[in-house]
Amino acid sequence: MKILVLNYEYPPIGGGGGVISKYISEGLSKLGHEITVVTSWIDGLNERDIYPNIKIIRLKSKRKNINQSSPTEMLSWIKQAKHFLSNYLVYEKFDLSFANFALPSGEVAFFLKNKFKLPYVVLSHVHDIPWIKPIELYFYHAIYYSKLKKICRNSLANYVQSTEMKQNIDQFIGEKYAFKNILISNGCDIEKYVPFFDKKAKRLRILFVGRLVKQKDPMTFLKAIRLLAIKQTDFTVHILGDGNLRKKMENYVLKYNLLQVVFKGRLSEKEMISEYEKANLLIAPSINEGMSIAIIEAIFAGIYVITTPASGNSELISENINGNIIEFGNFKSIADCAINFYKEKFLNNYEIPATFLNDFKRHHNWQEIVKKYDNSLNKITVVR
Repeated sequence: MKILVLNYEYPPIGGGGGVISKYISEGLSKLGHEITVVTSWIDGLNERDIYPNIKIIRLKSKRKNINQSSPTEMLSWIKQAKHFLSNYLVYEKFDLSFANFALPSGEVAFFLKNKFKLPYVVLSHVHDIPWIKPIELYFYHAIYYSKLKKICRNSLANYVQSTEMKQNIDQFIGEKYAFKNILISNGCDIEKYVPFFDKKAKRLRILFVGRLVKQKDPMTFLKAIRLLAIKQTDFTVHILGDGNLRKKMENYVLKYNLLQVVFKGRLSEKEMISEYEKANLLIAPSINEGMSIAIIEAIFAGIYVITTPASGNSELISENINGNIIEFGNFKSIADCAINFYKEKFLNNYEIPATFLNDFKRHHNWQEIVKKYDNSLNKITVVR
């Protein structure tokens, strides 16, 4: 098929949602589909890149920040995408559009369906569908409630990544349309992320991976590290990522003289893999997720994980085998859990069992996951 992929953020722009769409787009292109990605441009990127079976078109909108986008910038991208595609689709024909996020990309896909009769699917990345996090996103969800419901009801399929997301969208669009909602988990590159336990640091190394934004709750992470430093000094912390909370975090580290903490910023994939190879523990105190790519990558690399009950995490973590789940915002529990890991597992050279890792990789590798998307897309287009 010729598939038009819509996503306002696509690597190197954005976070997990962009990474997921990149893996799916590249995977589908390798299976023979012709993929065109329409995304955002920022300074330093080409407006167009062309690879075998995949073309990337970056539109100039108001987006300025590589890490995150404001509602105004998203609306700007919607406007630019509608304008560009209204002309582009006159001479370029597609079988399907694949919208990442019900908004803003779903709005563009819905527009193209009405203008060109182009069918579409939606891939939700958790916070775009009411009411996973009604407190933080109440205003956004309230304004666009009817529009979001219309977008999801008129799609051929709505893909979600976790059981919680599936239950939420089933309720949101109603029983009559629930058949459209399909659960396909996130994954990892099985060839790149490998558990080299002999490369693990001999001194406890803790990672924080992700954008330094409220959603990831990095300040709770630092509060836990401060408490850990009081009780246990023999460790290092590497913070991988960037965002609008970085300055606040750096000030906190200076204020409390947390010499164990190193800010590494945004890293290349090769550098990320090197960090995963050496780390012993990942702490991910996120407030909400779809299904965390960072956690999946860490587990593939044999790293023990302490995290919250955010969407998808209960499907990734087996208690005391590959990690622990603690309540949201509880830095004391994180510190206690890290100390228990250090005493009971790290000092005893604990390794996540190979049988567990092998089973985990069967369920969460991108090769198999892309095949699920391929099978689903073929089925729904045939039915249509």
